[in-house]
Amino acid sequence: MEYGVVAKVLGYLLMLEAGLMTPALLIALYYKSEDWLALLISIFVTGIIGFILSKAFRYRDNVQIKEGMAIVGLGWILVSLFGSLPFILSGAIPSWIDAFFESVSGFTTAGASIIDDIEALPKGLLFWRSFTHWIGGMGILVFTVAILPMLGLGAFQLFRTESPGPRPDRIVPRVRDSARILYKIYSVITIIQITLLVVGGMPFYDYMIHAFGTVGTGGFGIKNNSVGFYDSSYIHLIIASFMTICGLNFSLYYSL
Repeated sequence: MEYGVVAKVLGYLLMLEAGLMTPALLIALYYKSEDWLALLISIFVTGIIGFILSKAFRYRDNVQIKEGMAIVGLGWILVSLFGSLPFILSGAIPSWIDAFFESVSGFTTAGASIIDDIEALPKGLLFWRSFTHWIGGMGILVFTVAILPMLGLGAFQLFRTESPGPRPDRIVPRVRDSARILYKIYSVITIIQITLLVVGGMPFYDYMIHAFGTVGTGGFGIKNNSVGFYDSSYIHLIIASFMTICGLNFSLYYSL
């Protein structure tokens, strides 16, 4: 196995994750939330370690199948580990194991949580917690396939492991183009749901959080009563409908 190329791709994954933490930092700053420093430190630490990994080893230009499998396994562990940093550094979840559990649950869209009082968490952390659903719903490694040409021959190995749905089909001949198409569909569905939630009168912060949890099919919310807090049949119907829509194989939407 070419360990250098595994380290390099994992480094890129961590740098990507650092970038994806930035919206949560902006939300924390906008709402003057006390968790902004924890998010800033998490971005810095994740980005620096990712940069070091991406530069520390020699590597071939292409990922082969063995390297692809290693990247899939180690990638999810590392992304979840560093994704738990904001919870730990902010003191919201002081236990490393609990914070890691929360992060894994987010990225894998399992939806399980160790937090009893969701509403006690600051807004930046709640945003990051739900955003992990959106990131993991399609698979952060599918996004990596879309943006990293160096994946080469191992790209399909990553793609078929990470793509939602039972069939690992390529939509178009090039795997990278297939990944990009899937993310476009994913983003369009997200925008449509956000628009419909806005029509239903859901506030700005709330509709973003619930769109992430719905499209990612994980279900994280920001209220202790979940969507029952809104007491709106329209909102309940929109969220339930999009949970069903997003639970299907996205390749089907492209073929329509």
